[in-house]
Amino acid sequence: MIEASIFDEKAKQIYEAHRDEWENLYNGKIIALDIDANDLVSVGEHIGDVDLEARKKRPGHRIFIRRVGKNPAVVRLRNRNQNYA
Repeated sequence: MIEASIFDEKAKQIYEAHRDEWENLYNGKIIALDIDANDLVSVGEHIGDVDLEARKKRPGHRIFIRRVGKNPAVVRLRNRNQNYA
């Protein structure tokens, strides 16, 4: 298994290599990067859609998801607790 810091660094290298192009085309959108193939797999507005499409296209590959532009953070929250007290 790849260390998180190495995984993050590989994703950063892929993004930096394409930064100008992707920021012109996809600024504000969410992208999925295939760490194993060193390329872009999916682009969209919603993290769930981008994640699903990436995993369908590249099953078993390591996928890194981020937002294009100055604020790369993307978060998905799931409520796994169905019991509301």
